[in-house]
Amino acid sequence: MKRGKGAFVLVEVLVLVACLVALMAMLAADQRESMQAAQNRLRLQRADFAARSAVALAVATLEAADSNLVTLADDWAALGDLGNAEYTVGNATFRMEIVDAGAMVDVNFAEEEQLNLLPIDDEMRDCLLDWREGDTLARAAGAKDSYYNSLTPPYNARRGTIQTIDELLLVKGWTARRLYTTLDEDLRTGVSLDDDSGNPIPLARVFTTDSGAPNTRADGSTRSNIGSGQLSPMFFMQMGADPMLAQRLAAAGPYSNFQQLLTTPGVSTDMAQQLLDAVTFTNSTRLHGKMNANTASQAVLMTLPNMTSDIAANIVSRQSAGLASLGELATIPGLEGSLLGEVADRLVVGSDVWIIRAYGSSGGQGQAVEVVVRKDSDRVRVITWQRVPGTGVPSWWGWNQDATYSTTVGST
Repeated sequence: MKRGKGAFVLVEVLVLVACLVALMAMLAADQRESMQAAQNRLRLQRADFAARSAVALAVATLEAADSNLVTLADDWAALGDLGNAEYTVGNATFRMEIVDAGAMVDVNFAEEEQLNLLPIDDEMRDCLLDWREGDTLARAAGAKDSYYNSLTPPYNARRGTIQTIDELLLVKGWTARRLYTTLDEDLRTGVSLDDDSGNPIPLARVFTTDSGAPNTRADGSTRSNIGSGQLSPMFFMQMGADPMLAQRLAAAGPYSNFQQLLTTPGVSTDMAQQLLDAVTFTNSTRLHGKMNANTASQAVLMTLPNMTSDIAANIVSRQSAGLASLGELATIPGLEGSLLGEVADRLVVGSDVWIIRAYGSSGGQGQAVEVVVRKDSDRVRVITWQRVPGTGVPSWWGWNQDATYSTTVGST
């Protein structure tokens, strides 16, 4: 009887020991998971700090940029080597790229004529215009508040300036697939958006919500506003017009755009070049939504109405040296007369907005950010700062999967 009782007690002890071992194993596993989670949080924090370091480096570089004349030969354009360089900072790394917003299509200023040339359908075009405009009547394929109020949850159309590219996902007809991925061939309409190698690129890669340039000459001096008031024949004589032509030009003013000005009979190519450099049609100190002829790709230039592939290619061929002024558009083969004015009305050679794309990583954790900055009075300030969801480099940035070389820039 005593032996049976002893065996029973032994069993109880063994069960208790087994339970304690299991509990300790569970506690150890929980501790390992907790420690792993803490390490991942620390690594993600380091990755975020690395991305912030990239933005700080970009901002410091842009401080030296001349917003009156922005070209691909500037220091900012080479920084990060389009995401191919990997910078080591202590126990983290970052990759980066700076993009001139003037090299992109501004969705806040793109007119219907330009939207028709983009690879979007009628619904996307009309709904975008309805979203940003203040009137209450929807276009044929568009949508206004009555549509958005019927959704769950309900919301109103912006009826103003679109703040971020992600906001387009709130617009009827716009989906993540249409915005962030390359489309199947049967869905690609309008201008073919391709990179330099001929590979299709997503809309998000060429869209911006903010672009602009100082309303100055390329050397920073003031332009003459001929968009209002009585014009002086003497001014046009200084631009190379003979007295009779100067009188006609002054009498026909004021002017609203280059197309109207340059189609005046008697305006020569040399005179057009001087006028493009010297005049403006507004008192505003900043020009909104213009495209930078010095940085826009051929595919993006082709989204401009009546732009031809030959002219776009001729403009791009000059970008390695850079157009020194807007007037140099008059020297581009094929650009003359009405077309010269029409193209010049949509182009600039400067820019005051850039997009910084940065990716920080540490121990397998990654953080991507996209930051829009604007330079005002020699000071660069952040307009928007967005963390991009996911742990890897966003595919629509178009970077190589891995950096091609690395360099050490300091320690945290």
